[in-house]
Amino acid sequence: MGTFHVPAPSGDQRFYGDSALADSVVYDTTQVTQRPVVYEAPPLKYPAKARAYGIHGRVLLAVTINRDGRADVQSIQAISSPDAELTDAAIRWVRSAKFEPVCREGRPVRVRIAVPVDFTAS
Repeated sequence: MGTFHVPAPSGDQRFYGDSALADSVVYDTTQVTQRPVVYEAPPLKYPAKARAYGIHGRVLLAVTINRDGRADVQSIQAISSPDAELTDAAIRWVRSAKFEPVCREGRPVRVRIAVPVDFTAS
């Protein structure tokens, strides 16, 4: 994943201070020294229908983690998945998860990561 940057709108720049510009930058994992780590999340709910049909596997989500350690809900995209129900369950899970914020030069930043969510029959 690359670096995404949304430039400030043209016009009077005093309304677009450094913090607004900094919030628009999203780093990838090669640009930070650590990856976001989940420190709090509800149990993953395996959809009953998928379990009954023996559907299992890994859902891979692309997610931007905000400076506060929460997923940017608008950024969540499924990269791969064996089933739509598993995708929906994985998205619900990552939306409620809390990640350790990632810092760059001592300041929390937004970072784009791939989040694997495994559904296994047990």
